[in-house]
Amino acid sequence: MDRFVAMKVFARVVESHSFVKAAESLHMAAPQVSRIVQALEAHLGARLLNRTTRSISVTDDGEAYYQRCIRVLAEVDEMEAELTHAKLNPKGRLKVNLPALVAKLVIIPALPEFFERYPDIEIEMGLSDRQVDIVEEGVDCVIRTGELEDSGLVARRLGNMRRVTCASPAYLEKYGEPKTIDDLREHIGVNYVSSNTGRVRSWDYVVDGRVETIDMRGMIAVNDVDAYVSCGLHGLGLLKTAIFPIARYLESGELKEVLTGYCSPPRAISIMYARNRHLPRKVRVFADWVQTLFANEPLMQTAAGAALSVDADAAKAA
Repeated sequence: MDRFVAMKVFARVVESHSFVKAAESLHMAAPQVSRIVQALEAHLGARLLNRTTRSISVTDDGEAYYQRCIRVLAEVDEMEAELTHAKLNPKGRLKVNLPALVAKLVIIPALPEFFERYPDIEIEMGLSDRQVDIVEEGVDCVIRTGELEDSGLVARRLGNMRRVTCASPAYLEKYGEPKTIDDLREHIGVNYVSSNTGRVRSWDYVVDGRVETIDMRGMIAVNDVDAYVSCGLHGLGLLKTAIFPIARYLESGELKEVLTGYCSPPRAISIMYARNRHLPRKVRVFADWVQTLFANEPLMQTAAGAALSVDADAAKAA
């Protein structure tokens, strides 16, 4: 016996005061309705209805059971309605962590369109380059650049950003322009300190199919992309960075690309979230939206670009 169906049938009999009318409203045969109520009474070990040839009435046990039934049935209907609504209109607070520059230049300008599409989602945005423990810190998803650790998270590759070496005209006028990567040993670089390792990042270039790294000497090291670019604009050294944050300065001439004959491995950017068989829809729709957003941003894609879903514990970003 399906007890949930039996509860619905019993409640309908009580409300219609008739097996026949209950059967008609439920699109069932009257004998079937009668058998279901009898099976329910046998299961409960109590008489729920008094039956005569002309009418039925509810017993005291039947009245108490009926009151419980309608509360349970109402809760189930409400729960199903909420889940159906959530499928069409996901809602709730979404905690996201991502680099500040990506937030300011890509995500935030496009958020009005996201909120118009998903008005019931509220975003709490944390801005950081550091590795975040999603489970411990209660974060739903993160956007990260560079090499991914073996975290057991699911990662979607959003793109691969081309990286360039550049400098301000003032720097080049004072120190000259490097023509080969060997020339870099005679130059000054603005160094970038990784928020995860606390160490200065080396500069890398692909030479004859191999990656060569150089540790640049410099007068200043920073751990913020905005500050890093600002140092380059003010002539404090050469910059080695993804093209995305400096594209407008290259176009305006405030920065000039150098070493154009030497390429660097592109810098991957990915969105990551916990491996969950029942991934909350708010996370899924945000990840889908971000993937589409990045796919339409040329500066976030290279020839090696991909919009692939990969497991972070099996993937190493370029």
